Parts: sequence; structure tokens; C-alpha cells
Amino acid sequence: MLTLTDAQKSALKWLKNRGADGVLDRTNCVIARGERAGVMRSTWTALERDGCVERYGKRRIKVTTQGQGVDVSQVQEADCA
Repeated sequence: MLTLTDAQKSALKWLKNRGADGVLDRTNCVIARGERAGVMRSTWTALERDGCVERYGKRRIKVTTQGQGVDVSQVQEADCA
């Protein structure tokens, strides 16, 4: 069973709520649907390591099937920076 921190769940919820797909800008911040995530790059790296998100293309990131299955209902989504 996958164990994620509340910060990881919060970041995952943020991305799920914005179409589950984003782009890493030149400062390695994720932007999705015109909004910039207030999430540290290390959080996205941890989610990628755990199989919840994956990178594709040069700078794209998306929620995986495993990430879609994570229950994020009990956390507040990450703030936008």
C-alpha cells in the first residue's frame, strides 16, 4: 500500500483538480490550466518516485492511473504561488 504525506496528497489533489496534466516551467514549478502550483520540486519528485505522476516529453507531468486512485478527499489542495 502506498503511503503519501499530506503535502504529497495536497500537491496531487492540486494537479488532479486542474486536468491532471501540467508543465514544468524554467524554475521547475508546475503550471496547469494557467495556475502555478505552490509546491516544491522535491514533492513532485517524490510523487514521481512513488508512481503517482510521470514526466513525459521534455517538461510535461501528468497524474498516473495509480495517482488517480489515491484518496485525496481528506486534504486541502496545495496553494497557488
